[in-house]
Amino acid sequence: MKSRNPEHEQQLERLAHQVLRECPPCPAPASLEARVLRAIEQHAQPHGAGLARWPRAARALLIAACALCVPLVWMLAALLRGHVTHALADSSVGHVVMGVSGTSRSLLGLGELAVRLSHLIPSDWLLGGLFIVSAVYAGLIALGYLLLYPTLPHSKAHSV
Repeated sequence: MKSRNPEHEQQLERLAHQVLRECPPCPAPASLEARVLRAIEQHAQPHGAGLARWPRAARALLIAACALCVPLVWMLAALLRGHVTHALADSSVGHVVMGVSGTSRSLLGLGELAVRLSHLIPSDWLLGGLFIVSAVYAGLIALGYLLLYPTLPHSKAHSV
């Protein structure tokens, strides 16, 4: 295989440019302008302009999921209320929190409470609760972004 000579490549490039410059300009198709303007319009419109552009089925599903979260959290709180009361009654946290002088003892008592609660609640529940809370948190952030996005000032750098 031959090695490339940079001088020959530059000379070839100059010749190609010269020949291309001497060619008459090629007219663009008549439909090109309409297609370019349509593409510019599509890119100039804001993306994700809120829930109003979602399909009705997606909006209904989002509302149903949000409505389902409220009783689900209510039921979980009711189920855990008994475990928390029992753990508080068994530990010395109640007495330590009442005394202002026992800050270190109250921290140790709170740690003991956390350990007891983690042993009382099944690990599947803890992981499921963590997943549900994370999903709800992410959903609320996404919902807030979708609702606030149309009101945010947008840069006009991309529009023509």
